[in-house]
Amino acid sequence: MPQRVLHLCLLLPLAGFLFSVNIGGYDLWPPDEPRFAEVAREMMSSGDYLVPRVNGQPYQEKPPLLPWAMALASAPAGDVTETTARIPSVVSALAAVLFTYLLAHALFGPRAAWWSAIVMMTCYRVWWESRTGRTDMMLGASLAAALYFFWRWEEDRKRIWLAALLAALIVSAYAKGPMGLLFSGLFIVAFYWRQPASRRQMHWLIGAVLVVGAALLWYVPARLAIAGHDAAAAGSNMAGNLLSNTLGRFLGSSKAAWPGYYLETLPADLMPWGIFLPWTLWWVWRRRAENKMMRFLLCWTVPAFVFLSVSIGKQAQYLLPLFPAFAILIAVSVIELMDGDRARWRRVTGAVWGSVLLIAGLGAFAVLATPYRDALSRGVMAFAVLGAAFGAVTLYLAWRGTMSSLHVIVAAQTAVLLPLVTLLVFPVINEYKSAKEFCAPVRALAESGKELRLYSVGFSREEYIYYSRHFHEEALNDIIGADSMPGANLRKLAEQQKKARKLIAMSVEPVPVANIGAITPEERAALRNAIDQAIQEEGKHTEALKLFEGALQSEIDRFAARFAEPVPVFMFVQESDWRWISALNTNPPPCVLLRHESVGRRTVLLFTNPAGADAVKQCGAG
Repeated sequence: MPQRVLHLCLLLPLAGFLFSVNIGGYDLWPPDEPRFAEVAREMMSSGDYLVPRVNGQPYQEKPPLLPWAMALASAPAGDVTETTARIPSVVSALAAVLFTYLLAHALFGPRAAWWSAIVMMTCYRVWWESRTGRTDMMLGASLAAALYFFWRWEEDRKRIWLAALLAALIVSAYAKGPMGLLFSGLFIVAFYWRQPASRRQMHWLIGAVLVVGAALLWYVPARLAIAGHDAAAAGSNMAGNLLSNTLGRFLGSSKAAWPGYYLETLPADLMPWGIFLPWTLWWVWRRRAENKMMRFLLCWTVPAFVFLSVSIGKQAQYLLPLFPAFAILIAVSVIELMDGDRARWRRVTGAVWGSVLLIAGLGAFAVLATPYRDALSRGVMAFAVLGAAFGAVTLYLAWRGTMSSLHVIVAAQTAVLLPLVTLLVFPVINEYKSAKEFCAPVRALAESGKELRLYSVGFSREEYIYYSRHFHEEALNDIIGADSMPGANLRKLAEQQKKARKLIAMSVEPVPVANIGAITPEERAALRNAIDQAIQEEGKHTEALKLFEGALQSEIDRFAARFAEPVPVFMFVQESDWRWISALNTNPPPCVLLRHESVGRRTVLLFTNPAGADAVKQCGAG
């Protein structure tokens, strides 16, 4: 059996185990997993695979490849589950490991390929994204394939590799829009700098047009379907959507962070191999101009890293397409470190790794001094003790030996700890992050076919839709008076109302409430007085705030009337919002509190009316 085949027969099952163990053992975690799972579920229930939808409304933020893949994985089960929602990411991660191995084999040979795959599959960020149901792992896998196919083209100039490269970039476009062309465009400019003839040979401009054209085969019909075949509206929609998802993200419309953000996140995302970064960076710097292979990897990583650092909008997973090259550089540099005579460097690195494990393991017991002490279950304690033991053993070995097998120790310990995280730690975290149990009463009624109305008041989150198995109607979320306001002034109005709501919410925070589920008339009066006092203290803005307060009160009263109708009605509302909503409601309807829990970073209440309480009791879902 060829060595490459033998390697892959060992590596891919190991990677599959690391990526998939217990993927169905905990719920879908917000914000992204429930959103994409809900899109896939709505595709399956409606039969409309052209227009992605959430809560029955078009979802235009991301292309459809991930929901399509989730729906395909879920078809045998007939529904999107925690397991089937994560299968596409697991498969994508396996593909990323495969192409990392193949690329490293082509660049540096079989030993480097073996360790590059090991580094790739045990990197924290790759491992995390492999078991998270969102688009980033699909993008990373498609660009890992594109990187490999480009190298093969560069080596033998066979057009089959250009065709494969084109196909990989089309997949990347359907996974996460223009990001694939961004990474590849930066790479081509850097790699073929001052080589216009070589750049022309790969027909990059024609390739870019073909990738965009292939993406438009879905994009244009989907936008026309959303706009009702109104070409002008569809064109405006497409232009706005493209700007918000390209230029808007670069300028930081969301997730803004300082330029050094990735210098902070990357070492942690590369763990455990982040401990070798000082050596790898020094090694790369010495060999930066040594050969074509080094230039190839640096042209893929450096321009993209700089561009993403300059970009205002940042998230740690945006660097995922660079990890195949990172893994190869780390692997090749670590092999030289292990084979050379730098015992002191190895021992210091081993001591750092041992200290990290020991401190993390013992530090877990610090939870006992926090309100989350209940999270320190027996399983978590056993995991922490094992991590600390691994750290102590590594420190001993670093003290006594030359650590020439440090990379084997690091890989083996990580391969043991990662599955245990999913089995022992994730189920505990799940109790704090999941909305599944919170939504159980609504879900039970929805699955029984009982007619009900569901509102999400003051906020809207996909995890509540997914785990309720019922669409919700948003209440008190819109801009008040938006219908009569010229479009040019909407942004200013939205900002003003956001500040006014924040002022009102902050004014009621200090007011004591004994039972948030049953606020007394006296407490309601105190809350209202706090709001009025805060508005009065605003001076020149007082009159405008009073007008807003009156309009908001009218909106609340209209919603309260709907909630009091004689059919089962439920609402999700954050505790912080319920205080001021209760204060401004002039005729509060009867409310029954079903749930009051922390879901992620929010403390949320689930209320129902008397008809809903009776339905829950009959269903046994209280």
